[in-house]
Amino acid sequence: GPDWLCFCGLSEEEGPPMSNVYDAVTNGDLSLLERTLKGSDVNAVNSSGETLLHVAAANGHVPVIEFLITKGAKIDAKDVKKRTPLHRAAENGHLEAVRVLLKAGANMYCLDSDNQTPVHLAAQNNHQEVLKTFLKEEGTLYKNRLNILHMAATVDDSELAQLLLKNGASVDATDEKKQTPLFHAVSGGHEATVKIFGLLLEYSKGLSPDTMISAMFKAVKLNLCGIIKALINKGTDVNATNDMEYTPLLLAAELGKLEAAQAVIEKEARLDIRTPNLNTALHLAVQRGDESVTPLHIASQRGNLDVAKCLLRHKANVNTKDKLSKTPLHLAVEGGGTAMVELLLNNNADANVADKDKKMPLHFAAALGEVEMSRQFAKSWRIACTYGACSVPVRGQ
Repeated sequence: GPDWLCFCGLSEEEGPPMSNVYDAVTNGDLSLLERTLKGSDVNAVNSSGETLLHVAAANGHVPVIEFLITKGAKIDAKDVKKRTPLHRAAENGHLEAVRVLLKAGANMYCLDSDNQTPVHLAAQNNHQEVLKTFLKEEGTLYKNRLNILHMAATVDDSELAQLLLKNGASVDATDEKKQTPLFHAVSGGHEATVKIFGLLLEYSKGLSPDTMISAMFKAVKLNLCGIIKALINKGTDVNATNDMEYTPLLLAAELGKLEAAQAVIEKEARLDIRTPNLNTALHLAVQRGDESVTPLHIASQRGNLDVAKCLLRHKANVNTKDKLSKTPLHLAVEGGGTAMVELLLNNNADANVADKDKKMPLHFAAALGEVEMSRQFAKSWRIACTYGACSVPVRGQ
């Protein structure tokens, strides 16, 4: 056990009585404690920074805990690991000790040196009754404030979130800013958040459409495709509008969040809806100009035929160039596959366009050893070659 001769402010001569106090607390011997504590500092600490209350809490001795509190024990004293008595009781699953400490005002949100609250320690050790007690306490005393589920969502702690949800945490609870855990999960800004986000959606019972739509626009701003798809799968309207009368697709196009644009297009977002300024998503994507990458570039590179067909039906420019002067056809050759190349060719893609390195799509097909693709080019086009002023036709075989 801890070296109780090393209590702060005690000499070795004073050690043995304190050691007796420690033995009484460790063993839960209240009558011995009442006799031996007289004249001793109830808040003295050992070499590990533990008070008597830490030891009583760690061992779950409720009568001793209650006695020490009446004698002035500091309820949220921290040891060298910054753990409070409540941390120790929660870690060891001592339910009644947890209840007594909470009733005495112990802070369930205290962080230790590992940034863990007592709730985290209860969850990690699968003390579900203790977790339920924390959640009940939270619902009673901590309404409308950032709670443990909000914290789990913010830091992407999906294991803690799952335990909290299984034990009755409210997925619809709002903090002091009226924001739900769902909002905090999106605000984390990481695609890894999709797991915790999915959990929150799974346990949600009737989240308002406004909450879902708000989360959708937040996810678009952060380019979080997995979350966007999860929201739409849960029934969020892909064509809903915000206060500016923008749909998620229009916002994605204006902000240049092309992966987000791709995600909503895949979920059948309408491309013909216009902003109050009468711009479509395709207009907005072209107007950005800084990167010049359009949704068609992305669809072509990824070989997403359905999205590309949808874009082309809505008059996407098949020959638009990105900042490297590459057209969707260049990118289709690089990664989109033969079917994508064929689709673009059938929609009047220009095979004679060179990028900044003076390379045409056929050059990439040849360099990549794409024989079938090269044959498509040969069958379909006259490829411009610079030998003086001549234009050389390349015939299919």
